[in-house]
Amino acid sequence: MKYDDLPTILHLIHSLEGGGTERTLVSLLKRFDSNVLRHDVVTLRRAGSLSRSLPNHVACTALNLTARCRHAGLRLAHIARMRGSSVIHARNTGCWFDAILASALTPRAALVLGFHGLESGEPFNRKQRLLARMGLKVGATFASVSHAGAAQLVRQAHVPTARIDVLPNGVDLARFVPAGPPSRISVRKELGIKRTSFVVGTVGRLAAVKRHDLLIEAAHAAMHEVPNLVVLVIGDGPAKASLTRLARRTGMQDRVAFVGSRDDIPRMLSAMDLYVCCSETEGMNNALLEALACGVPAVVTDVGNNKSIVGDGEAGLVIPRSAVAALTRAVISLASNTTWQQCMGQAARRRAMSFDICDTVSAYEQWYRDMTRPRAGRDRDQPMSKPGRQVAGPIQTPTGRTISCDPIRSRRSAGAIVL
Repeated sequence: MKYDDLPTILHLIHSLEGGGTERTLVSLLKRFDSNVLRHDVVTLRRAGSLSRSLPNHVACTALNLTARCRHAGLRLAHIARMRGSSVIHARNTGCWFDAILASALTPRAALVLGFHGLESGEPFNRKQRLLARMGLKVGATFASVSHAGAAQLVRQAHVPTARIDVLPNGVDLARFVPAGPPSRISVRKELGIKRTSFVVGTVGRLAAVKRHDLLIEAAHAAMHEVPNLVVLVIGDGPAKASLTRLARRTGMQDRVAFVGSRDDIPRMLSAMDLYVCCSETEGMNNALLEALACGVPAVVTDVGNNKSIVGDGEAGLVIPRSAVAALTRAVISLASNTTWQQCMGQAARRRAMSFDICDTVSAYEQWYRDMTRPRAGRDRDQPMSKPGRQVAGPIQTPTGRTISCDPIRSRRSAGAIVL
């Protein structure tokens, strides 16, 4: 079958400028089998720098909106019909309305409303709950990257578990690998960091919900016990100015390195002794998986799937969110115990191996293929999936049960996942 004749998955996203959701989508699109499904991308805003990384066979259409537009859904519907889309997959809540409208005008296309977490850290608001209800009425399948996100959809947006599929993110284990001393020394030299420094780092968009301010405050409090402490912040965003002021106000301006967005994340991770994710909210944090794959132990807030990913005390320490004192103690504890730090680093790589992106790709492809089956005889209001099932894995459920590593076997296995 020719590529243009394959079932088409249309991915709707705000832009491909950066961030975990965007990087995950591009990573998947690079690996999908072009002999099985065709993939198109539509961005509501400008395409963004990551669009240049898309494979040549993946079409990217930018709507280039600069503000809310009532006609975006109509334009999306036109593109979906023109491309013969079988599935419209909205990547997070900001794209839900336009995807729902386009789906209503493209009745042959299945609708997926993806949920990667809320940017604000607040619960679902009235508008988002209304959009969830609209999605249910038009027969949408909801896709979450974490069990915590699925539970949030159930609890706050009142989405039945039977309408939610859980597709955990994966990590490229060939690209993100533990680095040897030469790479570590080279990167530190490039960044102006001493070889003997204890480097605590983080990767992600500089936004209020990520709480980089907690990391700076905790590092400041830990300086008396860890005098060689350095903070490495990778990423860019609207909170950069306030974070820079905080570093200056606490006297940490020479101890906090803001290096901006980088394309060489594996190299940057090789410079770190400890990774920190102190977000107020998360779904499934890609950068955390990447750090673990590089053998970097972590300290994470108990949000989203963080605790399930690191294991409490195995590959990292778990602290309450917004807890500066707990983060300070965790940094001091690991900085003062090299053996413990090394054991956690080895465990980190082992845990990351359970999230091989190859398994994630296989699971997505099977999931999309099932969605593109002939729709005759199937009521659109009925869910595509088994109740509460996890499409890819493994990951620890709230009941302690581990889902199979085999995405296809996991897909067909009996038994609901308890949220």
